[in-house]
Amino acid sequence: MLWVFISAIHSIILLLSRKFSLDILLIEGLLSNFLLGLFGIGLWISIFYSNIKHQALFTKIINHILLIVIFLGLWMLINYLILSSSFKNDSGYIYYLKSSIPWRLGNGFLFYGMIILAYYLLIFYQNFREKVVKESELKTLIKESELTSLRSQINPHFIYNSLNSISSLTIISPDKAREMVIKLSEFLRYSISQKDEQMTTLREELLNLRRYLDIEKIRFGDRLIVLENIDNQCMNKKLPGLILQPLIENAVKYGVYESIESTEIEIVTSCNAVALKVKIRNDYDPDFVSKRGEGIGLNNIRSRLGIIYRNDNLVTINKTGNIFEVIVIFPQ
Repeated sequence: MLWVFISAIHSIILLLSRKFSLDILLIEGLLSNFLLGLFGIGLWISIFYSNIKHQALFTKIINHILLIVIFLGLWMLINYLILSSSFKNDSGYIYYLKSSIPWRLGNGFLFYGMIILAYYLLIFYQNFREKVVKESELKTLIKESELTSLRSQINPHFIYNSLNSISSLTIISPDKAREMVIKLSEFLRYSISQKDEQMTTLREELLNLRRYLDIEKIRFGDRLIVLENIDNQCMNKKLPGLILQPLIENAVKYGVYESIESTEIEIVTSCNAVALKVKIRNDYDPDFVSKRGEGIGLNNIRSRLGIIYRNDNLVTINKTGNIFEVIVIFPQ
């Protein structure tokens, strides 16, 4: 359709500027532009599938000069031979055909420039798309690497403490040691099955928390009291796997470890269409926390959520008296 339109414009210009018959006008317009388009397609294919974009600048210039000479030469020669032989008895048209050679060359040169411009625009677009894809892949690799690093900080820490406890229990309470080994294996199986950025449901995450707390209850007995205030409507809400365990571990560390009395840890959930909110409260010694800091668990949570949700304001910490509260928002 494009070449038909161009041919029509060509014929109209000839009609307005020259007094030729209709058959001359139509053949002139169609033939000249058909050949131009045909050679243009061949030129495009030869450039597109060559390695010209990888050549040095001087080599590119030489190749383009050679191509334009061949392109214009063949187009002009074939066009002239066909038209001159078709209307050899029309001296007026033959004179016009010869005298129009300069502007025909100009049109051909302009057409060649349009093809080359389109080619380099396409190359620029392809390079830009490749750059975007590579940057996206690089960001994904960096993101996965950061998440893997953060996860690797948690698991060895917990395993180390658990194995020490199992070691002690094998002497004073072999049955509890065996129970703890079973609970630990179930917890680790869940941990291994979770990828760094894989989403899970609140239901699955709570089940894993209970495995972890069962292990800790074997260690601490009645000193650890866990309260749950769970909204059942939130059970299918999504959150990153293994994101809550470090919070509970932090509560145990700063609550139960440093107290000879019983310590309560409360888990509260609420949700709406756009977010899941999880609160974890525990008793704690303010002096102990001020000396030791907030621990790897909270820093880890902040970092993971920042990477996954690209939001650094999803974790809130409240300290009131002897109550330490962490509030985490999980966008849905």
